[in-house]
Amino acid sequence: MKPQEAIKDSARDSAQTGWSIASDYTTVQFSVRNFFFFTVEGRFANLTGTIVFDEDDLRRSSVEAAVEAASIDTGIKRRDADLRSKDFLDVERHPQIHFRSASVEKGRDRDTLRVAGELTIKGTSRDVTLDVTQVDRSRSPQGEEIAYYTALAEVDRFDFGVSYWPGIIGRKVKIVIHAQAQRQS
Repeated sequence: MKPQEAIKDSARDSAQTGWSIASDYTTVQFSVRNFFFFTVEGRFANLTGTIVFDEDDLRRSSVEAAVEAASIDTGIKRRDADLRSKDFLDVERHPQIHFRSASVEKGRDRDTLRVAGELTIKGTSRDVTLDVTQVDRSRSPQGEEIAYYTALAEVDRFDFGVSYWPGIIGRKVKIVIHAQAQRQS
């Protein structure tokens, strides 16, 4: 390798940063139509994951995240128990919902990204694209570098084998993720 190539590789590596998703400050919200005339909303807790971000070459960026399926919360205990059952998420056999990116590219404008990857729910994996916006990048009072992202997606629950009560519960599930990530040293 020529010295100039080594300098370019070194510069490229310096643009790549690692981030840890802060589960205490991250929410995964969802909504789905129910009985055709109202929407059920809920959330998942306990999201963990990592982000590798390369400002110079987005193709070298990646995201991997997992959420505890049993952490589902719609505000109604009986409904949450049903959603944890084998008819829906089957959390006993499939305790995590997992996402792993396959590609990261520019979005519609300078603040957005399109993150395509594989989402696994109830043991079934499908390709999903997240529309991601970097909301802010700042420092915490302790001096840690923090980034805030919002990601939007829509999935068909039938694609993941979650097809109980067709015609009563809508097929399309809207997902909104508000994530805070801390830069790793």
